Amino acid sequence: MTSKADRKPTMRLVSEALPEKRSILVVEDDDVALDLLAEILRRHHFQVWTASSVAAALEFLEERPVDLVLSDIRMPERGGMDLLKQIRESQSRIPVVLLSAFGDEHLWVEALSAGAVDLIPKPFKKQEIIDVINKTLAG
Repeated sequence: MTSKADRKPTMRLVSEALPEKRSILVVEDDDVALDLLAEILRRHHFQVWTASSVAAALEFLEERPVDLVLSDIRMPERGGMDLLKQIRESQSRIPVVLLSAFGDEHLWVEALSAGAVDLIPKPFKKQEIIDVINKTLAG
């Protein structure tokens, strides 16, 4: 049995694309949270891609545009803030929404200053995720 640290980051399409679907890349190292977020978004008719690491997410973004990135802040090796900074340095205007179980005011200010659209605390409410994403994509 391999440990979580030994697993290779994975990328997968969770829902098939339809022309009217908006695409979201979810970046989360916790498999349970990743699957839950993907299912919530799929049920709300988004095309959902998942990545289990920042490296996998950046590799994916080099190949395929998405409408929004939803990422955990704290992950092994590199976290959501690193991902956000890399996206901004590449001159990309992709909206980034961050998730954190460690939501103090300093972190919220740092995330927004770095260019995040929003920071959603964990545990999150399903409707809060959908509301933030819909507002972001509408705006």
